[in-house]
Amino acid sequence: MTAVYIHFPFCVQRCQYCDFITYAGMSTLIPAYLDGLKKEMRLVLPGAGVAETIYFGGGTPSILKPEQVGDLLQTLDGLIGINPTAEITLEANPGTVTLGKLRDLRKLGVNRLSLGIQSFFDSELKLLGRIHSAEQARESILESQQAGCDNISLDFIFGLPGQTLQGWQQNLDQALSYGIQHLSLYSLIIEPGTPFERFVAAGQLVLPDDDLVADMFELAMDFLPKNGFQQYEISSWALGTRNESGHNKVYWKNADYYGLGAGAHGKVGDFRLQNVPLITDFIQKLDQASDEKAQFSPALEEKTFIDEKTAMQESVMLGLRLTREGISEGEFRSRHQAEMKVVFQEEIDRILKNGLGEWQSQADGEHLVLTRRGIMLGNQAFQEFV
Repeated sequence: MTAVYIHFPFCVQRCQYCDFITYAGMSTLIPAYLDGLKKEMRLVLPGAGVAETIYFGGGTPSILKPEQVGDLLQTLDGLIGINPTAEITLEANPGTVTLGKLRDLRKLGVNRLSLGIQSFFDSELKLLGRIHSAEQARESILESQQAGCDNISLDFIFGLPGQTLQGWQQNLDQALSYGIQHLSLYSLIIEPGTPFERFVAAGQLVLPDDDLVADMFELAMDFLPKNGFQQYEISSWALGTRNESGHNKVYWKNADYYGLGAGAHGKVGDFRLQNVPLITDFIQKLDQASDEKAQFSPALEEKTFIDEKTAMQESVMLGLRLTREGISEGEFRSRHQAEMKVVFQEEIDRILKNGLGEWQSQADGEHLVLTRRGIMLGNQAFQEFV
């Protein structure tokens, strides 16, 4: 199985909380950047298997014209092929899509949309620095459905300054009223170097206390299953297993994936890879690169070898994020030729003793799975494997 992540770091404007590798006001570089992406594909993808998942992330990939998305997909298909049943996801922000664009994207093969709604309240959207209004958020959902997309994921942020439990419930109520298939819910994190960090430090923003944030998370954990949504990953809920994010599960199962574009991360074999973060550097490095097949991208900035102990730690730590599956003892044994209970006996004992995890018998054998307490306090479990 081949998974491909394509990073598009361009935005109309950067949000107040964002620390992703994204840039505003650089749209004139998009054509050269796309040329670089296609060359990177030609250099690193030949020899890989047929693509089963493709993910356009950002940034704001929905800034792209449909024909530009189609050109990238055509290039990728010509190099390694795209499975007719492949999951092809594009992140889209309200205010950057129209019904016509969405219909064109659907015709090109994009069959999953991840809409960055974040909130249905204009006051919260303004606080976050989003470019869209609540009305535009609603329109983007309806137009996505009218365009024929039947696998729509909505992103929301909770734990915002001034947000109430009742307001969070209203966001969830409205989301479900549209008949969407997937939700990604993230607690606000104040990242270093962001405007939000400066505002909090200056006392201009007051964050809700930890208990209220936990109440919001628990509200989602209790409310969504009553409406058919199962939590399959700490931040992810899906309406049935067919609507789970196949691409993101590649990450959580610690499988290989190609990361293309400025700042993109990838994992291929025994290496974790990261490209240069600056758009101009990415363009320059690809422009100067030869046309010969390369093991690694000419835009590579960092290459980290994954030794076997680290690989085992990552398998457990990432696998525990999968709240339904957890980490399979049999899969661990097959992958690492070792017994998880032996390699991590002390770590697992502490997790069990602290009520963070439990062994469950599933169809293919025993799985180590987080308890509800473990889901709430996930970092306490994950840090055992760092």
